[in-house]
Amino acid sequence: MLDLLKIRDFRNLWLGQAISRIGDAFYFIGPLFVVKKVFDDDAMVGFVGAVEALPFLLFGTVAGAVADRFDRRKLMLYSDMISAVILCLYLVYLQTLSGPIPRWPFYLFGFMLATVRVFFFPARSASVPRVVPQEHLLTANAFGASTEQMAWLVGIMLTAVLGAIADKIKMVSFLSIMVAVNAFSFVFSAYFVRQLPPILPERDKHEEMHILEDIVEGVKYAKTDKVIALSLLATIGLGLFMSPFFVVYLATNEAWFGNRAWPLAVIEGCFIVGMLAMNFIVPKLNLRRAGLVYGIGLAVAGLNVFLMGFSSAYPAYCIWNFGCGLAIGIVNVPMMTYQQLAVPDQFRGRIMSLGNLIWMSVQPIGTALGGKLLGIFGIVKMHALMGTGFAITGAAPLLNKEFRDAVIPEVSSDPATIDPEV
Repeated sequence: MLDLLKIRDFRNLWLGQAISRIGDAFYFIGPLFVVKKVFDDDAMVGFVGAVEALPFLLFGTVAGAVADRFDRRKLMLYSDMISAVILCLYLVYLQTLSGPIPRWPFYLFGFMLATVRVFFFPARSASVPRVVPQEHLLTANAFGASTEQMAWLVGIMLTAVLGAIADKIKMVSFLSIMVAVNAFSFVFSAYFVRQLPPILPERDKHEEMHILEDIVEGVKYAKTDKVIALSLLATIGLGLFMSPFFVVYLATNEAWFGNRAWPLAVIEGCFIVGMLAMNFIVPKLNLRRAGLVYGIGLAVAGLNVFLMGFSSAYPAYCIWNFGCGLAIGIVNVPMMTYQQLAVPDQFRGRIMSLGNLIWMSVQPIGTALGGKLLGIFGIVKMHALMGTGFAITGAAPLLNKEFRDAVIPEVSSDPATIDPEV
């Protein structure tokens, strides 16, 4: 994996990703922790998460079409810069706040930031195959995923450190630190993204097509590949049953583990460490059966989530959560690599955005319902519901033979892309 960092463009893309994801993790968990502490409202925690997911539903397909029309480097750069400006405005507002923290900023600024970020992710995913040799794409995706999870883990640990003293400082100060760190991370990310060369989509005559025609064309292409189509459909189930996780984590931490910041951080950290460990293992396993790995991995993850609901002992809960992270870690990278290699560059942004669109469009439903269902079913049954949903989501696509037999396409080395200075 370290050899990939010798490729200048991949290194800059990687550095931007790593820094911004630390800030994202710091910012994401901190405000939700504040919501839980200040308002003690599980439903609000779910609704805040849902509002942050809503822009992916509203603008996801547009973002994919834009990524297949314009310079992907500029899209990532502008997204980073505008995100930093939004967070600076949020920080200024918090510094002028004299009374209790109101509810509306969590919704407004979360929505604004997510609206800008929706254009970053398809541009980045579509750019990776352009900055590394394609025969090393599986390793590059594993490296990128492990970096993202490591950055998320660092952000969680920072949150736990501050959370330990959260009761001794004003909550507005706690939240301000979260916002400032994330704004700072976007500035650094923009610096490294700016070092990339132009990454123009490999397509012709897009100027003659309306952007809505681009969107329709991308959806039609997705239907031509059964593996991609079924994996996108499976994303619906995955999003529905994974989106309530943090709401359930917060409630479980409150009911079973003392409602302190560090147990919550360790719980989330165990899941991320599991994914991180598997991302280092996946390239060595040379897993080519992307569909089979996807289905089995989700089924195993579901079993671990199910068992978490019957593990009120803290060590056992963390162990099953770690196992869930291992299983999810083996799912993502092979399927992403299949999609990147099987899809031509001119459609890549739209296919990547379709995955994000489906994932994020069901998240408002799953997250909002999660808070409500948690109050109805309780912690144990909620874990059982999520675990069963994971297992069904993984098993259903395996009924299709083409999905079961899907193999990551073989590629030949392109010497031009191996030069570290390219």
